[in-house]
Amino acid sequence: MFSRHCSSQRSGLVFFGLAIALGSLGCDSTELDPFQNDGRYYSVYGFLKDGDASHAIRVIPVRRQPERITTQHDPRVQIDAFVTTTDTTTGEVVNWTHVLTRLEDGSYGHIYHASFNVKANHTYRLEILRNDGITTRAETTVPLLTHTRVQSSQLIFDADSSMYQDMFLPNINSPWSIEVVYHFAFSTPTRIAYDRDGESVEGEGWKFRIDYARDIGLIAEQRGIPVEAVEWAAMGVKALVQDRKWDPPQDIFDPEILAQPGALSNVENGYGFFGSVAIFQDSWPNSDELNAALGF
Repeated sequence: MFSRHCSSQRSGLVFFGLAIALGSLGCDSTELDPFQNDGRYYSVYGFLKDGDASHAIRVIPVRRQPERITTQHDPRVQIDAFVTTTDTTTGEVVNWTHVLTRLEDGSYGHIYHASFNVKANHTYRLEILRNDGITTRAETTVPLLTHTRVQSSQLIFDADSSMYQDMFLPNINSPWSIEVVYHFAFSTPTRIAYDRDGESVEGEGWKFRIDYARDIGLIAEQRGIPVEAVEWAAMGVKALVQDRKWDPPQDIFDPEILAQPGALSNVENGYGFFGSVAIFQDSWPNSDELNAALGF
């Protein structure tokens, strides 16, 4: 992947890391008390991904003292939290397994793991149960992306030799990350990351612009060939799409905004966010108009 862009996987890890950081911020306040904490008992961060069988979330008990575990001998390595998810469509209940995990900053965190197949359009209810019966809950409905195709505008040429085309993803209100994929006849595809470029269109979908002039230069650089030799057989769009409850305030992933208590949370009796994502993919042959424009 090109250095100036992030892959979908990396984007996911970055936001998950941000979520963990926000969870730590939320638990540093000495005003939060296990018995006088306005009914907030756990912070939880993580998501389910359609198509994946292995899942992980982080659970942070809300305590009077900051939740920073630096050694495995710290008494806080023990956690009073039994975690389950319930598929509200089928009634299937999955128990999650706790693993004390070393984090990137050297501290330890309470990470819960589970293995099950996530299904599109199913709602999953997360419950974190304390021994005294106190429960923190959250729900997410996995996006359903069937019958969605990319819609494209007219190919545009500018006087400065730039060439671009607007793309519309109907019914996708807030993609987590976008890739444009160029397919070649006898070699592996090239993926150009567009991250969250573009904007929501009145809740009807997402519009972004493919910059062909820039992409061709990046492809030529990656493959070590002249720009005029870049020719692809087909292309497509791949996007990681989050559930509708996960839309950030003002549609901006801004740490300053997300750090505000309650700015982005679907957790009952707690803090944080439990979401889900699905993968959208569409592809099409290279058009005659685009071939002619590129001189193929």
